[in-house]
Amino acid sequence: MTNAEKYRFADFTREEYRKILQKAKAMGYQFRFFTDFDKDEKFALWRHDLDFSVHSAKKMAEIEAEEGVRSTYFLHLHSEFYNLLEAEVAKLVKDIIGMGHQVGLHFDTHFYNIQDEESLDEKIIFEKFILEKFFDTEIKAFSFHNTTPFTMNCKAATYGGLVNTYANYFQENVTYCSDSNGYWRFKRIIDVIEENNPRIQILTHEWWQAEVMSPKQRVYRWIDGRAEKTKNYYNNSLIKANRENIDW
Repeated sequence: MTNAEKYRFADFTREEYRKILQKAKAMGYQFRFFTDFDKDEKFALWRHDLDFSVHSAKKMAEIEAEEGVRSTYFLHLHSEFYNLLEAEVAKLVKDIIGMGHQVGLHFDTHFYNIQDEESLDEKIIFEKFILEKFFDTEIKAFSFHNTTPFTMNCKAATYGGLVNTYANYFQENVTYCSDSNGYWRFKRIIDVIEENNPRIQILTHEWWQAEVMSPKQRVYRWIDGRAEKTKNYYNNSLIKANRENIDW
């Protein structure tokens, strides 16, 4: 068996992503935000932790908008792969919001080496303020980036005034499924939906591309694409300033 078969590379295309959304709708799931669900209804809390590419995230947001569903996009202020303060990236976030989706905070305790809940509250409030001011939108929920035993035990309903997607209620009462690392470590999303669980929380990242690729290929393409764009930006700035790009 090849890795493509073993890890189901063909699952992770945007065409397949659309089919998953359509299946969830057909199964009667109501797509809700983390602040507006009814515990007695059959709901899907659909979320995206943006680790790699806001460009890819926008493509997924477009598919969701076309299918008439909404989800929450959690933004990472300390990503090594994108910069939310860049004009192009900021516009993409605003486009996602404009489609009717929400944005939340993808919070990285590792950046601050947080080991207690008081510090967690403080830093979440700080980063919430940054996102709200920059994107002129209300931030209502957060998710942890790269969970640890400490963060998985932070089960309060809110921290820093934001709904905690790993709260005790969600961990104990809502079926969870994720596409972390670009392959199925546990169950496939489509299988979880077909199990007809009454409440689901679905976490996707930006793995879903136009064509079939390996997880490694997807990440390297994001890295190489960003590098190429940065080089082009530098070269064009020299051309506009009528300056030379000196080499050996």
